[in-house]
Amino acid sequence: MSIDGQTQSREADGDLVRRLLMEVLIRRLASAGISAAGIDETTALIDLGVIDSQALLDIILEVEDDCGRTFDPLRIDLESDVTLERIAMAFTIEA
Repeated sequence: MSIDGQTQSREADGDLVRRLLMEVLIRRLASAGISAAGIDETTALIDLGVIDSQALLDIILEVEDDCGRTFDPLRIDLESDVTLERIAMAFTIEA
């Protein structure tokens, strides 16, 4: 595979992870009777009380299962400003 092909593949994988994270979050919020209106990839999820640490772990594990990628907790500061965008960047994408 060419370098351009590898880059496109990584971008597509990143898009898949972001899409799955959003889908899982929306589904979990809906089941709890919480609206996902106004929540996007940059929303500080824990700070706003949208999810707690257990729900975050559950979301990460579900996305790992769905996409076959591994979440690397060393690639994100889970103590501050946890967003879907930052969570997505913490998923490893094999070369």
